[in-house]
Amino acid sequence: MAEAPFDWVVFDLNGTLLDPSAIVAGLPLEGEETALALLDETVEQAMVDTLVGWYRPFSEYLRAAISRRLRLSGFDDTAERMREALAAARTLPAYPDTTRALEVAREAGLRIATITNSPSESAEAALEASGTRAYFDAVVGSDHARAYKPASVVYRTGLDRIGTRPSRACMVAAHGWDVHGAKAAGMFTAWVGHKERRLLDTVSSPDFSGVDLVEVCHSLAAAVRS
Repeated sequence: MAEAPFDWVVFDLNGTLLDPSAIVAGLPLEGEETALALLDETVEQAMVDTLVGWYRPFSEYLRAAISRRLRLSGFDDTAERMREALAAARTLPAYPDTTRALEVAREAGLRIATITNSPSESAEAALEASGTRAYFDAVVGSDHARAYKPASVVYRTGLDRIGTRPSRACMVAAHGWDVHGAKAAGMFTAWVGHKERRLLDTVSSPDFSGVDLVEVCHSLAAAVRS
């Protein structure tokens, strides 16, 4: 029997498994699009610092993005508002299909991990709060690499800590930049279309794709069982 193409499925966390919409729930801001824009702005800042060789905690980038968005909307970034938003960011709910997708991956015999731009402690807490921590064999945050995805060092450091190599792991993400980075690091990749709906033509083609997490995980399960 042929060896399965990979035995680890590595999920991105924020925006892929966990819904960032809760970040704006206690703010005078509305809508999923606003929450996704906040997440994108947060990650963009982290990427820029990684490119210039700087590193700071992910929460600082999120704080700056929230402050900017509030001020652009005509509101002050009061201490109370900021506390509420940052607290919400630490306990993001799972998307409705997250648990089923994790079950599909587990039933296929895949080991499950996350490599996330959140620090490890925050990622652990977020998974506990969402009720999904028990599915994970490993949780690796950006603090171990002191850099942010899609820098290759983040994937390499994460896989080293997980105890596997790129060719034995598939990265699942709802962000084209994450798929692109993981592919460059030598991993299999799977793109979830629930956020972007269509990939840029310049993004490396994923090995698997689907409209939601469950569809993607069924594709991964079929690949390892074939």
